[in-house]
Amino acid sequence: MFRKTDPQLSLFDIDNMFPNILPPKDWCRIYRKQIYPLIDEDKFRGLYNEEKDKVGRPNKSIKTTISILIFMGMEKLTWREAEHQFLRRIDWLIATNTPLDKAHEAHIDHTTLFKFYCRLDKDDKAKSLFQELTLKFADACGTSLKKQRTDSFFIHGWLQILSRYGLFKETVRVFLQNLRKQKPGLCEGVVKELSRDYLANDFDLTEKDREKAQRRIKVMAKDMYLLYETFINHNQVKHYESFKTLVKVFDQQCETVEGANGEKMKIVIREKPKGEEIISTTHNTDARYVKKGKQKVCGQKGFVSESCEETNKTQFITDAEVTPSTTADVRELPQIQERLEESDMKPDEQYADAGFVNGQTILDSQANEILLEGPSSGRSQSFETYNAEDRPLDVADFKVEIEENKKELTVISCPTNQVPADQSRNPKTGNILVPFVVAVCSACQLKERCPVKIGATVATLTLDERSYAGAARHHKYMEDPGYRKKCSIRAGAEAMVSELVRGHGVRKSRHRNEVRTRLQLIFSAIACNVKRYIKHGQKYGYAMATNA
Repeated sequence: MFRKTDPQLSLFDIDNMFPNILPPKDWCRIYRKQIYPLIDEDKFRGLYNEEKDKVGRPNKSIKTTISILIFMGMEKLTWREAEHQFLRRIDWLIATNTPLDKAHEAHIDHTTLFKFYCRLDKDDKAKSLFQELTLKFADACGTSLKKQRTDSFFIHGWLQILSRYGLFKETVRVFLQNLRKQKPGLCEGVVKELSRDYLANDFDLTEKDREKAQRRIKVMAKDMYLLYETFINHNQVKHYESFKTLVKVFDQQCETVEGANGEKMKIVIREKPKGEEIISTTHNTDARYVKKGKQKVCGQKGFVSESCEETNKTQFITDAEVTPSTTADVRELPQIQERLEESDMKPDEQYADAGFVNGQTILDSQANEILLEGPSSGRSQSFETYNAEDRPLDVADFKVEIEENKKELTVISCPTNQVPADQSRNPKTGNILVPFVVAVCSACQLKERCPVKIGATVATLTLDERSYAGAARHHKYMEDPGYRKKCSIRAGAEAMVSELVRGHGVRKSRHRNEVRTRLQLIFSAIACNVKRYIKHGQKYGYAMATNA
């Protein structure tokens, strides 16, 4: 049954019983006065079925529950540790406005806390809370959100990274374990037909002998196909999540080939898995495997943004999101800008590294009235390479004019001042085709470095607005020291990620799915903003009071 927190004050309030037990500017007093009232319990009413629960036991205080989730993010606590701390921390009791005579009644066990947390993954209530608090914090501290910086980082899953050998073994084992629990008779019959006992206690997911591992992979693929053929038409087993995972793993990793001259069907192991959403572990089908340099990750990818105006005394995190680890930065940038606009935190300038910046994102950001700053991707940032005499030329080395209203691009001349004969746009590809005189281009000393393609009858430069925007940004970054200094403000995003990773534990996911990993990052971002807000109040005070 939904019930709001009782606002009635108590004679047994800690400040009445022990007035000077903590300093007046202690974090818990600022939290109780400034942040605790901002948690709107009515927005969480939908988590409870009032018709079903109206005769049941009232819910625990939502303000207290949300506060404990924030404290967990501030101190990297587990569920049991949070339960243990509540009745033993005077600062927690003061922060949650819990009087001594009602402390045991307000106490929340770890199971209740986790169930409330799980309910939050059904919608965006946690994200709405994060956005509302951030806006009110920024107003109270006089923080401008017109400049922001963005960065990404990998979130490691808590499961071991499996090879194909380990993936096959664990996929079959998990399915058989579930089948034994639900249909012990069926399990007993099918286990006898398999090549080995996958439910044995001495189960190992590794095999050091590479040749032996490859042979075992082929045998296990046949076992998976046998299970597939046996239960694909079973009315109940085919709906098990573990069986669906087995079918998907088999389809991604193997293929069946009809045997010649009446031979049996062959199972062939694919050289590379098929599809984009490749399952890396049967326990977390949302986790994706990716390799970046020497770093190997099986998990998700986090994206975070924060304010970066130089005049701000305190910066706040404005956006936090989790995606599959294979998501490219440039693909996520439009969604980041869309979320910032929806939450009324849209910046005028956004700073990012080369992973987010290319010709397309520069133009899309301009259309969205955001100035995207940073080096362009896909190009070397080595000054030696850029200043080398044999550096390959690109479209930004050509003299170009851009019409202000229509933003149409016109090529005026090449690096050697040759004027093009004409210019047209391909209606199918949208590329601009700029022809030059073949004889002049063939005799040019720069022809080996020039992007103009010289044919038998025509020499053509092919470009579009995206390629020119990316190339022009690269030239600006490499040639203009003032612009590089301006973009250096993005480096502060590395400190933000380090704070979230080291201080709030977001490097490693606590959960098996992407939705709850996103919740973990959101509450960590809230906790980080709360800590910054409290420190600002202790050091500078507040420009204005937060409106509850």
